[in-house]
Amino acid sequence: MYKTEISSITNMSLAELEAVCASIGEPVYRAKQILSWIYNKGATDFNQMSNLPKDLRRKLAEKCQVFQTTVDTLTQTKDGTEKFLVRLPDGNEIECVLLREGKRITVCVSTQVGCAMACRFCASGMPGLERNLNAGEIVEQALHVKNHLPPDERLTNIVFMGIGEPLANYDNVIKAIRIINAKWGLGIGARRITISTVGNIRGIHRLAQEELQINLAISLHAPDDVTRSKIIPSNKKTGIKNIIAATQEYFQSTGRDISFEYILIDGMNASRQDAESLARLLKGIQCNINLLPLNPIEEFNFKPPSREAIETFCKILKKHGLIVTLRRKKGDHINAACGQLRLQSINFYGKD
Repeated sequence: MYKTEISSITNMSLAELEAVCASIGEPVYRAKQILSWIYNKGATDFNQMSNLPKDLRRKLAEKCQVFQTTVDTLTQTKDGTEKFLVRLPDGNEIECVLLREGKRITVCVSTQVGCAMACRFCASGMPGLERNLNAGEIVEQALHVKNHLPPDERLTNIVFMGIGEPLANYDNVIKAIRIINAKWGLGIGARRITISTVGNIRGIHRLAQEELQINLAISLHAPDDVTRSKIIPSNKKTGIKNIIAATQEYFQSTGRDISFEYILIDGMNASRQDAESLARLLKGIQCNINLLPLNPIEEFNFKPPSREAIETFCKILKKHGLIVTLRRKKGDHINAACGQLRLQSINFYGKD
């Protein structure tokens, strides 16, 4: 497993940083001062922490670093979506995306370098799984976006929907969430944090016991196992009924509604019959359904349905009393579909 040689502050809890301060002969209250500089004031270097003694800053620099990642590329489009290609200390790259909807400012973060799920509509899994991210590498994506925002904007939401399967990197993701949620960290409320999974059942069971009021989203994308297994190969080992049962346990434990993500793919999962089947599957379940037309990817031959087909699908679900949100495609001009920017960077498509 990859490990950084020098500890990053962003990978530490308050208790861990207090232990570092004590180990270099400093009072533990310095830890909150350091964290305030990073999470509140946007410091990326110890030299920016002007109220800390120079000797302390020197000792910290010898033992730790503030950030372990850098932004390699920033692309943006007219709808306000911005995509960050983030370089890791081992040379690998990941993506995070800034999404704007009115006062709602969301960052979509990655949890792994690559992905093992190999979903048939997603670029993330095409090169395979390289490694898990540590908690600091996850947290820093949110910090890069926060530090990039103009003074009149504030980061309000975090979604774990970027590259990777979050629940396959469970411990690091939970640590990152606790840092993001902490008052001494980014201070983002648990109910504004969402984890999206293709259906890691063991992870859902564990998450239900964490006593975290975070939102759970399931990448469903099909109303039956035959279709879903074509889109998400890992479904062959899990099955929709088992995933639904796990989500109900999560709801019982947390009281949080479940969201089902459904990417509409022409000729695959977007017919009237598919809509009726989906309505039957989710009947009686307290949930939200987020419909999203496919963001096409060069290597796959899939395409989104027509606008008429999308609206018909949506109307059928609503007719059955389901709560449905039709998401607008964002960032398609900047390859904002998950993993596309990284693939271009590593020359996966064979482009110059």
